[in-house]
Amino acid sequence: MHVLKRIVKILDNITLWLARLTWWLVFPLMAVLAYEVIVRKLFVSPTIWAMDISYMLNGILGMTGAVYALYKGGHIAIDFISDKWRPRTQAALNTIFYITCFFPGVSIFLWFAWQFAYESWLMKERAITSAWMAPIYPLKMIMAVAMAFLILQGISEFLKNLYVLLRGHQL
Repeated sequence: MHVLKRIVKILDNITLWLARLTWWLVFPLMAVLAYEVIVRKLFVSPTIWAMDISYMLNGILGMTGAVYALYKGGHIAIDFISDKWRPRTQAALNTIFYITCFFPGVSIFLWFAWQFAYESWLMKERAITSAWMAPIYPLKMIMAVAMAFLILQGISEFLKNLYVLLRGHQL
């Protein structure tokens, strides 16, 4: 069980590292939005790039935020029902869920995200949402990478539930 604890700690630390790294993107996002509002409203001179930059930064924050939300237990769950169950029963249900739903679903999403990103990267795809036509392929690659991180955190959560199922208490 010591090895299990070590694996969970490593996976959780990867998620915390990702969260700390991407958290800093909030500042450039706020700066871009503030700049756009100021130049658009005060100087009637909107930018052609602010919308693209803001949705890219927001997309990165959202995708990596999903990984952190899984770590913190912030995703939709049936806690209002299972809170009354014993820890082992909850862990059994969660373990079954991870095996039957989470891993297959996120793996399929990762597969398609990787294909999507790879094709975009090959053609150096650009966004058609503005006149700036920003390169969009790095954002699509981040989507695939975020899904890989989500699977890693899912493994950690699965192992935590497996531990409770086997031992009857939290890791």
